[in-house]
Amino acid sequence: MSVPAFRRVWAGATVSAAGDAASWVALVGLALGTAHASLPLLAVLYTAPVAVGGLLAGWALDRFDRCRLMIGDCLLRGAVFASIPLTALYARPAAWQLYMVAAAYGLLKMVGLAGFPSLIPALVPESRLDQANALEGVSYGLASLVGAGLAGLAVATVGATQVLALDAASYLVMALSLWSVRGLPKLAGRTMRRLSQGAGGAPQGSGLWAVARLAATSAVLRDTTIMFALFNIGEGALLVFLPRRAQLFGLGTGGYGYLVAASTAGELLAALLLARIRWRAPLPVSIVTAQVAAALVIVPLMVSSTAVTVAALIALGTCAAPMTAWAQSLRMRLVPPEAHGRLFALLRTVMQATPPVGAVLAALVIGRGAVITVVTIAAVIGVPALVLARDLIRTRVTGVAVGSR
Repeated sequence: MSVPAFRRVWAGATVSAAGDAASWVALVGLALGTAHASLPLLAVLYTAPVAVGGLLAGWALDRFDRCRLMIGDCLLRGAVFASIPLTALYARPAAWQLYMVAAAYGLLKMVGLAGFPSLIPALVPESRLDQANALEGVSYGLASLVGAGLAGLAVATVGATQVLALDAASYLVMALSLWSVRGLPKLAGRTMRRLSQGAGGAPQGSGLWAVARLAATSAVLRDTTIMFALFNIGEGALLVFLPRRAQLFGLGTGGYGYLVAASTAGELLAALLLARIRWRAPLPVSIVTAQVAAALVIVPLMVSSTAVTVAALIALGTCAAPMTAWAQSLRMRLVPPEAHGRLFALLRTVMQATPPVGAVLAALVIGRGAVITVVTIAAVIGVPALVLARDLIRTRVTGVAVGSR
């Protein structure tokens, strides 16, 4: 498929991801102003259902036409988010409705999150995979920066419900971009011969089980998944910690959005750099180094300073974005394209299922003060990278590099 097709899907995904980043800020704003609404519960419901929906999404992405499935997901989630501004025309949305929208988002999230990377090998030639993966990081970094930043301003001015209406419209943009590239080579439904042969040619099964076995036995897939899953526990804890920090700094109802934008600015800068250069360092070493660095740059968050917090969040984003691009390139080279739907859904489901643990963890320790909370988050992120470093660095894929070719 031609590169212009990738650009159209990339643009649609960027708009949709910006809407998602904005809608979370809007949901937080509504929850803070709604009686009996719990922010930790909202964070759990926003993230936990991916554990169920993710596995189903992976199976569906490899079983049915990926573009059509993703179009259906866009239309459904757009309708779900539109329900809140429609309700607001007559009455203030209740806490249960915020919970319902958050849970629906979490349940369907993996269709798009795994669907976009599973389309990339059909959209670009193999020689440009690394660039495309870096550009996916640019997409989410740019979307999160613009979405969260503008949402912070919009929530404080025009209101949170209008932000959710824009998110509903962003899903329609994504659906149209996918419709424009329908007719991609049908990767879904192919047999998984390269996965179904084990050592000595012994059959190992097929479907999700074959992908799960490969993920468990490959050091690269297994260790990066564990590391990222624990990294996301820290991210889940920040979902609870940062809104409290924004209130402490007196940043107003949109203050949380500004802090999220700082982190995504770092992600965007790092992703743009990766899209333009050839990274020559061994990727497993680079991934471990980036995750340890992410743990270290979180430590300054214990200082009650707006400037220090913003700087730390920018540095955190700068560490996080390359990790995703590097790991994704490794995975695409290890697993054939016809299994990418199951692969990315399985791995990203495991990784995305852990933020609720972080939200609960933050709820348990945040009452003990910022120092204890920040040290806990940094330990959750950094220690696993140090523990798994030796196993991961000794793998045979250390020569793979990502960047422009």
